[in-house]
Amino acid sequence: MDSTCSISFDIKTDAVENIFEQNLKIKFYISSGSTSPSSHNGDEADPVKIVDSAHLPVHTPTIKRKEYHSRILFPTKNKNHRFFLTSFTAPTKCHQCTSLMVGLIRQGCICDACGFSCHTACVEKAPRVCPVPFQQKKGALCLDSQEGMGTAYEGHVWIPKQTGVEKGWQRALAIVCDFKLFLYDMDEEEDSKPNVVVSQVIDMRDRAFSVSSVWSSDFIPGKKKETVRMFKVTASQLSAPSNRYSIPILADSENEKSEWMRVLSELHKLLGKRHSRDRTVYVLKEAYDSSLPLIKTTQTAVIIDHKRIALGNEEGLFVVHVTTDEIIRVGDMKKIHQIELIPHGQMVAVISGRIHQVQLFPMSAFDGRKTDVHKLAETKGCQTMTSGTVCQGAHTCLCVARKSHVFCYELFQSKKITHRKFKELQIPTNVQWMAIFSEQLCVGFQSGFLRYPLRREGIPYRMLHTHDPTLSFIVHQPVDALCAIEISSIEYLLCFKSIGIYTDSRGLRSRPAELMWPATPTFCRYNAPYLSVYSENAVDIFDVNSMEWIQTVPLKKVRPLNSEGSLNILLLETIRLIYFKNKMTNGDELVFPEPSDDRQKQMVRHLNSKRHYSFRVPKGKGLPPKRL
Repeated sequence: MDSTCSISFDIKTDAVENIFEQNLKIKFYISSGSTSPSSHNGDEADPVKIVDSAHLPVHTPTIKRKEYHSRILFPTKNKNHRFFLTSFTAPTKCHQCTSLMVGLIRQGCICDACGFSCHTACVEKAPRVCPVPFQQKKGALCLDSQEGMGTAYEGHVWIPKQTGVEKGWQRALAIVCDFKLFLYDMDEEEDSKPNVVVSQVIDMRDRAFSVSSVWSSDFIPGKKKETVRMFKVTASQLSAPSNRYSIPILADSENEKSEWMRVLSELHKLLGKRHSRDRTVYVLKEAYDSSLPLIKTTQTAVIIDHKRIALGNEEGLFVVHVTTDEIIRVGDMKKIHQIELIPHGQMVAVISGRIHQVQLFPMSAFDGRKTDVHKLAETKGCQTMTSGTVCQGAHTCLCVARKSHVFCYELFQSKKITHRKFKELQIPTNVQWMAIFSEQLCVGFQSGFLRYPLRREGIPYRMLHTHDPTLSFIVHQPVDALCAIEISSIEYLLCFKSIGIYTDSRGLRSRPAELMWPATPTFCRYNAPYLSVYSENAVDIFDVNSMEWIQTVPLKKVRPLNSEGSLNILLLETIRLIYFKNKMTNGDELVFPEPSDDRQKQMVRHLNSKRHYSFRVPKGKGLPPKRL
């Protein structure tokens, strides 16, 4: 077992930090014997203190250098455990609950004396004595069938390479845990360790889940001796019945294949007997006919209303009426990078062109009316923008980021759109994300977030406070900012590429637990109360209030097109426009057209308008009617 090391830091004793340290003792009390700070008595060792000013490395937590580890001090009498928060570099199971400690960094704790590893939430439940007596140790495979928690089975298998099964097989570690099948990529060397990043997750609670043998006709034909060792796991993808996907898995022997199939089938039957509640949030639907040429190059999109969507691509900005198949081109803009609806001001902002400049026009342009376009000259070269209101909705503002500068404009519309720049902000480094909430501009940049007041002058509020030593690892290990979420008026969730952290309005940690990403995120999108975390092979859905990982959408190469993540583009062989329908809401945000298999449909320009098109089969090219 790898060992860990630690370093202590002196805490200053001014009044503010004394209060802060007391809060830490309450919120971060982790003990192998007690359940809370109040249960400690004077006969035992000192209560837990967290003196955490050091950062944790993302991938090398066991290097013996003092500055690399958090120090969490625990009672030491009677040979109690001494747990240290650690970043594991390979998939690691909790010795207490046997579930995987999922995450990229800081996944759990390890006792530096006996090597007992567990989730931070499991520390209080761990056997008190160090080392753990043999009779109290749980086996590596231990499933709580009532709660559905724990590891049921694991082993080495082969899965198709990213380029497809016809290109060969990739060695993988497969673990059946918490009624999910986790697959971790491995190098082919025998002594290699699997990557801590999850390659694929298949949720066995999926109603379409099944496991079966593979026949030579199922996939690209391979060697006959491989087929007898292959089985496939199937789950749902899009909501249409035929849209399921299957992963072929190659076992090392026929016996191992049979064992895998038996375990997966029995666990799925157990789930059926438990009548477990379907906790999935999103059902995936195709938003429009994938044969529409505009979809193939779409970079950004928004939902205008329940019958119309706006698509921005290389060719320009287009409004698609999903029920009538009518299409309107808006203006003469090219290369649309971002669309921002500003409903309060009845305006639309786009970042367009090779020079990435912001242009504004009234929403009436979506109806096909000819309108004037208002350009913001100093926004050339911008990368992102966001809009909102201030003064209780009395004023509409637009904030535009260009590298490390943010320009804040008040927008007006009477006969034509005008603007007034009321503030210019200098951010510590390049802006990576922005949003307006509670009349403040929240800006994300590498290893940090700041909140800037918009209604008045004033210094920004740090959303990660330097006085909180448990957050210093973010600063010392530079990491990209993905988004921030306003949980309430006094709590925020800060999402970085390696981890999600909850803080209060002062920038101090508000929850001891952190959100753990199964795989390296590329995007985060929020539609209250659900956070969608996009990675190379899936979209993972979290409830930000309960911190539960509630769904995995097994879509590869999917990218969000709007700020909520409801519209997405699936970049596979057939490029599709996908809508994430929230099952928890009443009614549909978007009407879904009947699926069509007619590949003869084309964009046909109207005779009396250069900007209006119909997506239909041109006259004379349709199939002849069927005879009775």
